[in-house]
Amino acid sequence: MTEETYMGVPRSKIPWYPRIDTQKCNQCDGDPQCLRFCPHGVFEYNKEKKEFIVKNPDNCVVFCRACQKVCAADALSFPEKKEILRLIKNVREEKK
Repeated sequence: MTEETYMGVPRSKIPWYPRIDTQKCNQCDGDPQCLRFCPHGVFEYNKEKKEFIVKNPDNCVVFCRACQKVCAADALSFPEKKEILRLIKNVREEKK
């Protein structure tokens, strides 16, 4: 991802990225859709733990949930949009 800010807020202060429910994740039977789908390098396969992880959370495009739609196991979740919008607003207010 090339954007360092979103709505004037540093991307690193916005906790918008997928969470992986490792109990649900079936690794797409060896054909990981989240890893193949995301062009921003958010996901990575951890060979040691033999599971998918969110390697680069700040690369996730704020409010994008497209990877969630390709996850057949329904193992991906995101924070509530209202909560993130409130956080962004609060950070912007603090900067004033």
